[in-house]
Amino acid sequence: MAGVRLNVDTDPKGIALILAVFLMVLTPSLEGLEQKSTEPCNGSTENCDKSYTDVTFPETHNAHSTLDEGFNFLAANHRENISQQWDAGFRAFMLDVHHSRYSQDLVNTSFCHGSYETGIHPCVHGSQNAIELLSSLHAKMNESVNDVATLLFETYVPYSHIKYILEVSGLMEIVHVQDLNDPWPTLRQMTETGHNLVIFIEGPSDGDYPFLHSFTEYGWTTNYGDQSPEGMNCDVLRGDSNQPVWHMNNWLALESGLTDYQRAPIVNAYDFLLNRSLDCWEVHGSRPTFIAVDWWTDGEAVNVTRTLNQMNHWSDEVPLRATTDSK
Repeated sequence: MAGVRLNVDTDPKGIALILAVFLMVLTPSLEGLEQKSTEPCNGSTENCDKSYTDVTFPETHNAHSTLDEGFNFLAANHRENISQQWDAGFRAFMLDVHHSRYSQDLVNTSFCHGSYETGIHPCVHGSQNAIELLSSLHAKMNESVNDVATLLFETYVPYSHIKYILEVSGLMEIVHVQDLNDPWPTLRQMTETGHNLVIFIEGPSDGDYPFLHSFTEYGWTTNYGDQSPEGMNCDVLRGDSNQPVWHMNNWLALESGLTDYQRAPIVNAYDFLLNRSLDCWEVHGSRPTFIAVDWWTDGEAVNVTRTLNQMNHWSDEVPLRATTDSK
């Protein structure tokens, strides 16, 4: 207000005018702050101020191995791809990283599924270019900046290849680095700093790659590929059970080792999955960080995690069932 001189000591109207101008300038900032504070984190505003380890994330096992991306019945673990998994609410993904069938060039690093023990390259059964898939995931994360995502890489390539595909896809700039045994930050702290992607790796930690957290050093996992629902338990298979991060693997396998899609609706059913999660929470005294499933469209893993995230202890009264369709 150039040209106007006010004596604020003697002019009450001048004081009122200054306060009014101050509030006009401040109000947009306050409105932005209020809007930010009410934005949900991973499906709920209550999750925002929880530690990463105080939230349960729905996870897809071999998230890349899907029928709609051309994987055959020997390798597929899901019908619908990782973009659809994201849209359904999944925020953690297990991915197997391989050299392509034709070269070991960095640019051809691929997500495949299979064993080299058969003498057949795993990518024969299906393949997705790693850079393309991770770039797609980066785009999804840009649409949900208040959400925290997690990747678990099973690696058949050097760590330098992992770094490369993260850099080219743009994900490296949002990767969180966690010091072992330090308290994990809250989801809000991770999203506000722009480091809302956690990466675990099946392999030892390496000081040259601090963003790749060894999943057996930073956490642990239950058994996987059980033969029957009755055989599923909460025992520690691998890793450090003193760590708060852990995967509850929840899929069945046939005697051949192939995933059992016919019984997926049984173990992915809301009541079965919720009760098993609560049982394991009670046994270990900490909630499952991840609930990993195959054939995610046959079940309600996302809704189960939403129920669990409304609970602070396994003995709490179970809230009403979520109504969001996980498909």
